[in-house]
Amino acid sequence: MTLKIGNCDVFVGEDESVVGELFESLGQCAVCVLYDSGVSEIAERTMAKLKQMYRLFPFEIASAREGRAAARISPPEFVRHIFGIGTGSVAEECKRLSEELNVDWSLLFTAPTTDEILCGKCPKNVFIAKNVMLNCPSCCLAAGYGILFSEQLRSFEALFADKVLSVGGAVVDPNKSANDAVELALRLLEISAEKRGMDSAELASRLMCFIARKAGKRPRLTGEYKFLASSLILEFYSAYLSAPSIDCMPPSSLDGALDMLGYLGAKEIILPKRVDFFDANAYFRISYILSEYRMDLLERLSGLDSHKRQRFWRRLYPDAGYWLKSEVTVDELMKAMTLAGAFSDSLLGFAFASGITARLSAG
Repeated sequence: MTLKIGNCDVFVGEDESVVGELFESLGQCAVCVLYDSGVSEIAERTMAKLKQMYRLFPFEIASAREGRAAARISPPEFVRHIFGIGTGSVAEECKRLSEELNVDWSLLFTAPTTDEILCGKCPKNVFIAKNVMLNCPSCCLAAGYGILFSEQLRSFEALFADKVLSVGGAVVDPNKSANDAVELALRLLEISAEKRGMDSAELASRLMCFIARKAGKRPRLTGEYKFLASSLILEFYSAYLSAPSIDCMPPSSLDGALDMLGYLGAKEIILPKRVDFFDANAYFRISYILSEYRMDLLERLSGLDSHKRQRFWRRLYPDAGYWLKSEVTVDELMKAMTLAGAFSDSLLGFAFASGITARLSAG
């Protein structure tokens, strides 16, 4: 099966032989192969196919779950294509090298864990082998569904941007579904092709990774955190909008948020903001418009069946999500949500400026 998603050709086959489609578009040449250390057996089988046509220069990339820093990779200058085998960390390194060498890159997508594949420099091809994707670990499947289900939050924040901020929020379908890991991977590629920046849940999920490391814990996959963050933020939005007089507290401290980012070593996630919620004129103007659309926003939130999705998501794990009891705390999630509000361009940013998120985080 061949699909066009964004500017990328996507090939779906039964096994790793699907990469043979690359032979049709790329003549004989030297190819740099980057593969995730966690999928070394898959990489060996895939490279056996590629060796039939290309001269390969393979490099192993540390798996994101290992917590190891990636070694600097310097392939020969005569390499004419970059081929990745893995997911997010491999894709990012492929993008860097393809920019550096001014060549195209392709990816054998091994697990549905990220919606970043088509962001930035888009791959020429993405290959999906069903035997690989359908046997991915449960945490990878949960990460993918976590991202997919978080589209409910992105849809709501797009509505907020359109109605309250008048900045033309993107059209987002919050009801996309997937019956298996292959369909899930395709949905994530579609999301990736449409993605423009980070929503509040992604900001919070990335912060959760830094918070976990600071606490001496091995971070979970970002998609897992994203589902937890989006669920919490949606519940917070419902409570916040149900109490419109709640914006009468002292504003939160931006300097304090920046200090916390520095403490966590997370300043890399700071994004340019479109809306200054701390400007008095802007704040009261937005507050007035928000009061006009408050019931519309609450109606959208009430139509989201988030609890059913939460049950489905937990049951993706063999322990039905019992790991949450020991690896994530409410304090950590609240800290991540509050800190994300300092840099959010959505309702979470307005709530941060109102002072309520800092008050909730402080208990």
